[in-house]
Amino acid sequence: MKKLLGLLLFIFISFLGVQEIEAQTLPDGTYTIQSALKENMVIDLYGGATSNNTNVQLFNNNGGDNQKWVIKHVSDGYYTIASYIDNNQVMDVHAGGKTKGTNVELFKYNGGDNQKWLLKDAGNGYYYLISKCNGLYLDVYGGYTANGTNIQVWSENGGNGQKFKFVSADTETPSEPTIPEEPDDPVTLNDGYYTIQSALNNNKVISAVSNNVQNGTNVVLNTNTNNNSQKWYVTSLGDGYYKITSALNDNMSLDVYGGTADAGTNIQLYQYHDSDGQKWLLKDAGDGYYYIISKGSNYQVDVYNNETADGTNIQLWNPGQGNNQKFKFVKTTMENDNSVDLEDGTYTIQSALNNNKVISANSENLQNETNVVLKTNTDSDSQKWHVTSLGNGYYKITSALNDNMSLDVYGGTADAGTNIQLYQYHDSDGQKWLLKDAGDGHFYIVSKGSNYAVDVYNSEVADGTNIQLWTNKDGNNQKFKFQETTINEETNQQLITDGYYTIQSSLDASKVLDVPGGIKTNGTGVEVFTSNSEPWQIWYFKYLNNGYYSITSAMNPEIGLDVYNAGTSNGTKVDIYKYNGSDNQQWLLKDAGDGYFYIVSKHSGLNLHVISSDNGAKVQVSTDTNSNNQKFKLVSFTGQKVYNGIDVSYYQKDIDWESVANSGVGFVIIRAGYGGNWESQDDAKLTEYVAACEKYNIPYGLYLYSYASEIDNSDTSAQAEARHMLRLLNTLKTYNYEPNLGTKVFIDMEDGSVVNAGKDKLTAVSDTFCSTIEANGYSCGVYANRTWLTNYLNAPDLAEKYDIWLAEYLPVVSPTFNYAKTQTPIYNLTEIKYWQFASDGKISGISGNVDMDLGYDIFD
Repeated sequence: MKKLLGLLLFIFISFLGVQEIEAQTLPDGTYTIQSALKENMVIDLYGGATSNNTNVQLFNNNGGDNQKWVIKHVSDGYYTIASYIDNNQVMDVHAGGKTKGTNVELFKYNGGDNQKWLLKDAGNGYYYLISKCNGLYLDVYGGYTANGTNIQVWSENGGNGQKFKFVSADTETPSEPTIPEEPDDPVTLNDGYYTIQSALNNNKVISAVSNNVQNGTNVVLNTNTNNNSQKWYVTSLGDGYYKITSALNDNMSLDVYGGTADAGTNIQLYQYHDSDGQKWLLKDAGDGYYYIISKGSNYQVDVYNNETADGTNIQLWNPGQGNNQKFKFVKTTMENDNSVDLEDGTYTIQSALNNNKVISANSENLQNETNVVLKTNTDSDSQKWHVTSLGNGYYKITSALNDNMSLDVYGGTADAGTNIQLYQYHDSDGQKWLLKDAGDGHFYIVSKGSNYAVDVYNSEVADGTNIQLWTNKDGNNQKFKFQETTINEETNQQLITDGYYTIQSSLDASKVLDVPGGIKTNGTGVEVFTSNSEPWQIWYFKYLNNGYYSITSAMNPEIGLDVYNAGTSNGTKVDIYKYNGSDNQQWLLKDAGDGYFYIVSKHSGLNLHVISSDNGAKVQVSTDTNSNNQKFKLVSFTGQKVYNGIDVSYYQKDIDWESVANSGVGFVIIRAGYGGNWESQDDAKLTEYVAACEKYNIPYGLYLYSYASEIDNSDTSAQAEARHMLRLLNTLKTYNYEPNLGTKVFIDMEDGSVVNAGKDKLTAVSDTFCSTIEANGYSCGVYANRTWLTNYLNAPDLAEKYDIWLAEYLPVVSPTFNYAKTQTPIYNLTEIKYWQFASDGKISGISGNVDMDLGYDIFD
């Protein structure tokens, strides 16, 4: 912790010639970014997507959210430029490239210089945008103005292709709009299913070219056969516009290829993403017909060359009045209107061939492609199924052993004889099932992907008879009854209480699950190692009320035991990863006898497995071997958990955070700023340091150096300092960052300029700051040295409410964490949670000295 002397020295050096920081020139806000090449051309996100590497391009201004940008001043005249759709995705120079022509794209904010832009006056209200990472200018490729022209970086050339105007999105009206603000003669159509009939021939309708629709499936004219591939669900979006989705899959929308606004552009099916190329205006064409007009271009849906042969392409074309652009919407129903509703629940699926035979998983250790067969009902959970409605009459049917493993058509194939299996649920049509009434309480189970029915092979009833798809018949081999049931208690009860445990291997009681070196980075593999009671060998088990547990590390409650990359094969490594609640981070405990458990992945049904008892032996998942490699004892940990920590500020300058993470540092406390609520008193390294801790999963908290001697009524009061901290916390939230140390915020009470205020006043300052912080949802603590805690603060009273962080340096040069753990701080007036034991510590990744700390049970 640096004293006032350090601050004064920094200010003095600044006066000696540090370059003056540029003032903010553009107010933070939401803007469109208009090119000087052509007034109506703006910077746009390709397809309206916001995923990493989404391309940034030039496009005609259409007022869409994908053309709006949130501009935020970060420091020294630099700005971030974030998508209005997702403020955490920002304009980025690909991979921080240094060469002319490097692409500009969207990427998740990480604080890098390739995501920061300097605004330089280009005259007449325009700016140059200069990348901090390479000094190159934002540039329209070739100075072209066609829709889709790429945005890149290039050396300065003074051309209009490098000049941009920021137009407030709140007040901007695009010049020369390509679509009318009010639709011309719009027609209201009730939501529902329709066939779309051509005026060229009343028996020809717009059709998906395949029953298995996917992105890019073509749309054509075909003879009406009353097939669901020829039926469309029309939904009003307001303002006269509609989305038109396939009856085969209500997430697949009638779409303009590439969002292009050119005559002749193909019409296809594509996953609905709310772009203008998927929005349609219906305009009265007379005699019950309509023109179908794309919002993205004002071109009309058109039958190619007025042809009516099956397979004739559907496209966009210039507006006309011919029958090739007139269509009638004829109300219809889906083929599944005789479907039957079934309440969500757990069922056995009984065959009409024999009431004692049920559909079963062929193994209790489920993985992708586990076969499904007919077996005698033994009340096993491998014969029980969770049935969940997906809407529109369809259901997913998942195993009671693992509700992420779904009844699935092998390969998604739409052929008779295709095998039925279990596969990880991925929302395909081969995993969606329609139930049709077959009489006497039985159902046909029909695949959405093919309209074929689930079938018992050759009507046989021997155990192990295969379950397949087959053409629809009326035999008992395709009739099934859903009987309500419950899953067995042994797989749905809490076997241990929530708490901290070590996970001891049955191979050697001295060996436990360990994270090597205490490295918390996503993907770090788990191994076995001799027990040493460090936090990286201690795990928190929390029951999830579904038979499963989360297993998170005592190093950081936000990282959990995880199956690497959601793998489902034998030998997949087990690692740690930021906890997200996915099935590959949920674990079932099965009694293995003698106090041991099998630990089973919910995602794959595979068991936790250690290769050997050697130190460093890897941990993986594997099929059940009934061996000691898969048996573990959970030993309750009741001792004190001690964590290595550092605290840092701007004075540490550039830090190699990867080296810090690999050094086993357990937590970091970062200076957020000092004094009252002025941006000039924010710590210049705060966001950078926080982003690094988030990246490497290092728990962190924040502190604010206090100059307050009053509670309120001044800009330097405790309340002003609390507002300063809360403003910074809210700024971090815009990047989805939030401190996750057990104590999230500290006030640093040590400045000699305020000691004359007296013990009562300074105690009230600390209490006011902390109570204000805690009223806003953050835990708070007080940092001070022994002199302050004894003479200037009522430490026992504060310790009853807040955690205490004591500064009491050991009388040795650069003490290590291991040495400090053998010592005890001199101060003993009240319990402490954190101890800063040195200001001259040495840590890999930090040049120079750094403050060193220990934390005690900091997440409890």
